[in-house]
Amino acid sequence: MAYSFPLTAAQFADILPIRELTFDIPEALELSETGSGEVLRADLGTRLWRGTVALGDMTSAETDDVMAMLDVLRRANGSFMIYDARRPGPRLDPTGTTLGAGSPTLMAISANLRDIRLQALPASYRLKRGDYLAFSYGTNPVRFALHRIAQQSTANASGETGWIEVSPSIRPGAVVGTVVSLLKASCKAIVVPGSVNPGRSRATLTTGVSFDFLQTLR
Repeated sequence: MAYSFPLTAAQFADILPIRELTFDIPEALELSETGSGEVLRADLGTRLWRGTVALGDMTSAETDDVMAMLDVLRRANGSFMIYDARRPGPRLDPTGTTLGAGSPTLMAISANLRDIRLQALPASYRLKRGDYLAFSYGTNPVRFALHRIAQQSTANASGETGWIEVSPSIRPGAVVGTVVSLLKASCKAIVVPGSVNPGRSRATLTTGVSFDFLQTLR
């Protein structure tokens, strides 16, 4: 049966033997300089996660698995969920043991669209700078938001955090009460056309397989 898109992390990201990974959200800014020496900045568009995935040495069987899935994604409608494999969970709870069966949700979104509050966390649950969180928003299509925390926070006895600044800014459509993922927090991405390097095969090993990815909101 044909795959449905986006591929889940279990279908693609989790099978990748990642050797090196870049995971960044570059600025989307335009600079201009006035006659008086002022440097002006203006937003050009939406900030999107992007990066490069470089895979380690793979056996023939492993290579076949990876390349077959890359083939599926190298088409116009191909997409997949990807997370920062270096940070699969919060720094103080990387496997989600403390979170357990907890299901945090968005408690509040600030009018500045930079700050949020979470609820339904375990009491005293701690989030650190660099932790990721993700949630879905909107309809037709459903979109996937991925944010990186810029402020440390500790949940109170009721499991509620204070205000936490995140990057990028919260996009229109996010609503209070939405379930938030802290484990393998992912965004929807595509393989950048022309970026796939199939690597080189030597005897029973293939080396140098890599590709670039770019977040998509559709």
